[in-house]
Amino acid sequence: MRYLIALVAMLLGLGAHARDDLTMNVTLDYDQERDNVATQTLFSDLARSLSHSIGVPVKLIMTQNAERMGERIRNQSYSILLAPAQLVGVAMRSGYLPVARSEQDVSVVLVARRGANVTTLENARGKRIVLPHRESLVSYMVRSELNALGLSPSTYFSSTSYMNKYGAVLYTMEIGEADIAAMKDSIAREWISHNGTGTVIKSFTKVPLAGVMVSDKLDEGLRGKIRVAFTTLDKDLQHRLTVMKMSGFEPADKADFDYVASRGLYTPEVLPGAVIATAEMVKGLIAQGVKVYDVRPHKYQYVDAHIPGAPNLPYVANSPKEADYDDSVDVFDISKLPQDKNTPMIFQCNGPECWYSYKASRYMIKRGYKKVYWFRTGLPAWKAAGYSVQHGM
Repeated sequence: MRYLIALVAMLLGLGAHARDDLTMNVTLDYDQERDNVATQTLFSDLARSLSHSIGVPVKLIMTQNAERMGERIRNQSYSILLAPAQLVGVAMRSGYLPVARSEQDVSVVLVARRGANVTTLENARGKRIVLPHRESLVSYMVRSELNALGLSPSTYFSSTSYMNKYGAVLYTMEIGEADIAAMKDSIAREWISHNGTGTVIKSFTKVPLAGVMVSDKLDEGLRGKIRVAFTTLDKDLQHRLTVMKMSGFEPADKADFDYVASRGLYTPEVLPGAVIATAEMVKGLIAQGVKVYDVRPHKYQYVDAHIPGAPNLPYVANSPKEADYDDSVDVFDISKLPQDKNTPMIFQCNGPECWYSYKASRYMIKRGYKKVYWFRTGLPAWKAAGYSVQHGM
């Protein structure tokens, strides 16, 4: 009987160990070789090194297409993610925590072809642009940075083309089929040096090339071991990662990815025709009798907390969260607003990532209202300033 109990305990222990196995997904960007033998071998060796360091078996899963990762990330299908920076934001909003980042940063640049007569982003309006794969880090950053300026590639440029490979992007420029191309700064320098046929007209903020994320379901001790394992890789693995256009890793936390994660979500930072108001400005305007409208569409948010005296006038946004959108598909009952177009009014929602107040403000500007205040930072900034909120209807 004693031996039977020992055997059952051993089997239960094996089962528990098996359940502790971790899955690591590696998704590479579109300018990295993803499907050759060297790539598979490198990341298999990385998984083995990780397993040895943390004392838990790690199963490697390679993903070829970043655009297929969103749902799997939201479902926390993997214990560990090694992914380009544009996927890190999705992961952070889905319960993943950053533990490491690439030592290498990358800046996305816009390059103008010689002969295109383009020297700045401002005089690139109406020109033809070519970008790499739609889901690449480069294209993500270009769309995000233009969005911050209240612009969209589809309307700012006369034509917007996407190519799956960088080689095709460069070839399109070389044969004169595009005036401007988007690429990583390292590729731009190499191409300009080799061909002498281009000029960088715009450089965007540097961001980490890639990040390592772990599920928040893992205990803190194991997360710490994974962090140490990635940041103390042997020199051979670090060299091979560099050859793969990645790099070694250094410790990271949420702050390292806040910029790239939020850039693709936040509302534009400008809105012609509106005054972008601070919490202090809104407080003063309210004291002067100016009405602030809470345009969040869900009543439970308004009921939970709102600026005292602010009526709830929901903006129903059926249009996409981007600077170039058609507000005719949206619903906003302006019959409940003053009809005098010189009446000042403030629109507010849940902060810079909330598009309802941006769209409500733009909606009114397009219809001729002259004194529109957009409280972009919204209720979070109001609370952070120490101002009171009201609960209930």
